[in-house]
Amino acid sequence: MMQARLLAARDTQSASQDFLVIEGERLRYGAFNDRLDRLTALFREKGLTTGSTIAILTTSGVHASLLLIGAMRTGIAPVALNAELTPVERRSALAALAPDHVFVDQAILDDAPLPQDLAITAIKPKAKPGGGLIGRLLKSRATSEAPSGLDAELDAIEPDTSVETVDEDAIGLMLFTSGTTSTPKIVQLSHRNLGAQIEAFDAVYDYDRDSRVLNLLPMHFTDGILHGPVYAYLKGATLFRPGKFEIGKIEDTLHSIYRDRITHLILVPAILSIIDRLHDSFNDAFDTPDFRNIRSSGDRLPEQLWTSVEDRFGVRVVNTYGLSETVCEATYCGPADALYKRGTIGKPVGCELRLADESGQEVAEGESGELLIRGDIIMQGYKDQPELTAEAIRDGWFHTGDLATLDPDGFATIIGRRKTLIISGGVNIHPQEITDTLTEHAAIAEAVTFGLPDPVWGEVVACVVELAKGVETLPEADVRAHCQARLAPHKLPRRLVAVEAIPRNPAGKVLIGELEQLVRAAASSGGAQADGSLDERLRTVAASVFGCKPEDLRMTSDNRNTFGWDSLAHMNLIFATEEHFGIKLSPRDILSISRLEHLRDVVAAHLEETAS
Repeated sequence: MMQARLLAARDTQSASQDFLVIEGERLRYGAFNDRLDRLTALFREKGLTTGSTIAILTTSGVHASLLLIGAMRTGIAPVALNAELTPVERRSALAALAPDHVFVDQAILDDAPLPQDLAITAIKPKAKPGGGLIGRLLKSRATSEAPSGLDAELDAIEPDTSVETVDEDAIGLMLFTSGTTSTPKIVQLSHRNLGAQIEAFDAVYDYDRDSRVLNLLPMHFTDGILHGPVYAYLKGATLFRPGKFEIGKIEDTLHSIYRDRITHLILVPAILSIIDRLHDSFNDAFDTPDFRNIRSSGDRLPEQLWTSVEDRFGVRVVNTYGLSETVCEATYCGPADALYKRGTIGKPVGCELRLADESGQEVAEGESGELLIRGDIIMQGYKDQPELTAEAIRDGWFHTGDLATLDPDGFATIIGRRKTLIISGGVNIHPQEITDTLTEHAAIAEAVTFGLPDPVWGEVVACVVELAKGVETLPEADVRAHCQARLAPHKLPRRLVAVEAIPRNPAGKVLIGELEQLVRAAASSGGAQADGSLDERLRTVAASVFGCKPEDLRMTSDNRNTFGWDSLAHMNLIFATEEHFGIKLSPRDILSISRLEHLRDVVAAHLEETAS
């Protein structure tokens, strides 16, 4: 089903139309399809056939799109990994996956080698020599060296348009849905699963050849893949990606709505919250004859934010609910009026849902229960983990772990979660992975990791640790450096508190409510502290966000040379600074900060204004 759709898509495409526009660079359908045919031949040359598995580790949206679509249409199962994983996480993820081949950025290989037993093809950036003497020298050097890497291999091979028919139950895509250093869960999605999801998209969305989709989500997200190159390719639409999303470029992102005639914007609630904080000069950002709607997914969309955005910008926000185990989406709130009720996750399309109590019995009308989903979108299972698969899928129903209610009109609302998974800014984080990392430190005897509710991120990672015997104070900087070396930036603890003993009830169960109060109390008292110079205080705040030692930071540290300073960490830095100093930064302040000295100047101005 999915393969047939991919193969038939060319009949509806225009070879001269843009398929991908990434960081201003354009790739047309004709050129992309030529690369697909060459990739088919290259796969065969490397011994990759139906049933093989490839891992993709790249920051290039073009190469990720090519490898994902190329693999799906030839029966090879691709897995896109987060390119920002640490070397430890990369090796662990690849060990669990055991791919037949890895396509990886040369920069990642330069950072740390991959296991020698892996078959590897490097993705090398093409040289872009400028003018003048230096440019000519670079060009001369480039032409004198034998080209290598994926692009060079594609250039050297003849296209192959023939493909084998793939069975609908064959694995078409795999996704990591939780930790990569503890026991990872790898979701296996069949071509039948993918095809069912695409049919639901067709029933809900209005994508066509005139659609110009701006997707801000990473390409290792199912939303970044399915609502990115895959569905755009199937509909003959144009996909825009800004490269790596950066807070400082949010204004340009909104300008592109008009400039590039964007019809659909794909994001998570955390980014929508940032947009909502911008000043009033952007109120008409979506007031164009082309724009249709915003799609929000990956995390709970607070109704207050939802209302603010729709009322302010005069545009519909489509809220969806789904998990990697359901391919991408299971319920839809919008864009059609029949599916729309603000504050809910809408209604199921292409699947069934029911609410059950702890014994599995359906709950009475109006009561809450665990959300169960059944249909062709439900995964084949977790790779090499039949016990976990059997626990998650019972009698054909997938147990989401989320608690929900149904209103009389059939609209579902998520009210909580049974599972321990943390969702921060739309990113799934497995708490046990962080807990295991913390307890590896000699100063920590025990640790508990949980999601602390947050109005912007949905949740932030909070950790409470019990110190080892003989340790009087938590060496926080050292612990954060320990975590930084082992965990990707989005997994680093944003709140870290030490206690003499972790509170438990008489049965030994950890009292999460008390831990939340401890963390909030510690954050509140931290805001009142005024020890040290302004520079010292800012370095301490920033170090807690980036997971490093204060002495590792300088006032000249910026988002290009500081590990962990990505867009989400940037906003965490803003909120942590506001909390620490008891101030509120304006949208203009937020967008002006790319170095710690910029933040210092902004904070100093606010403190001076408060004092006067």
